[in-house]
Amino acid sequence: MARPVKEWIGDTDEQRAPPRVRLRVFDNEGGKCHICRQPIIGKKWALDHVIALINGGENRERNLKPVHVACHAEKTAADVAEKAKVAARRKAHLRIVDAPTMQGQPFQKSRKAARRQQAAANKLPIPQRTRPMFAPKEDST
Repeated sequence: MARPVKEWIGDTDEQRAPPRVRLRVFDNEGGKCHICRQPIIGKKWALDHVIALINGGENRERNLKPVHVACHAEKTAADVAEKAKVAARRKAHLRIVDAPTMQGQPFQKSRKAARRQQAAANKLPIPQRTRPMFAPKEDST
């Protein structure tokens, strides 16, 4: 009979599961992706938080499952969309509105900036050349 192993719990949300925990999670799921249920053997895989950290999940062994990298990307996108939807509902419920954009006249320029702009407008324009610098020679026959 196997001895009981204490569950791994990350100290922070950023802490990665050590290799021994990855192996344990992989073996507990029978080497299959927990989303598509296809075997993972020989393919790239990742550990996925079943309940995403951004949605209140915990960084602990019982919340981790092995997934294919492609399946993980799809689930992550869905988790982010769910978080945005919840945040929008909460914001509406609390009657929090975005800050209005300021409309109206811009601030007046300082006297120094106005003088600089006037001086630039009064400068003589650079004369344009009337003929190309490297014109072909004309034939005089």
